[in-house]
Amino acid sequence: MQETDHSNLLTRYSSFVFIAAAVAFGVFLVWSILNSDIATRLLNRTETISVTGTNGSSSSSADRNRELELVTLLPFDAIRSIESPVFLDRARADQLYSLDELVLGIDIDGDTRAYSVPLLSRHEVVNDVVGGKPVAITW
Repeated sequence: MQETDHSNLLTRYSSFVFIAAAVAFGVFLVWSILNSDIATRLLNRTETISVTGTNGSSSSSADRNRELELVTLLPFDAIRSIESPVFLDRARADQLYSLDELVLGIDIDGDTRAYSVPLLSRHEVVNDVVGGKPVAITW
């Protein structure tokens, strides 16, 4: 039988063992963080609120005092608003949009605008000036 040089094997595989241990520790650390209560609150951004009042149909205390959980899916300002929107003339809008396109419309002192609901669904807020007055169109 051939005798094995253990010091050579240790030197040869020590970097592999170190990397494997570091990866295993990293996986365990990420798993621990993601399964902790703190991570759940940070990632889900949940908040419990107490609501006091009646719903008009019952006078029981259970209907008057309820706890609700609010869940925020996106961080503050995650959806950018549209600033200084650019509008199409009617001929171009007729080419690009269908007749059943949902829009929010506004007319102030004869200055008329139409805001596409599908576009607003991606941005939620348009800051504009209509009829010389600043407006926030929200969806």
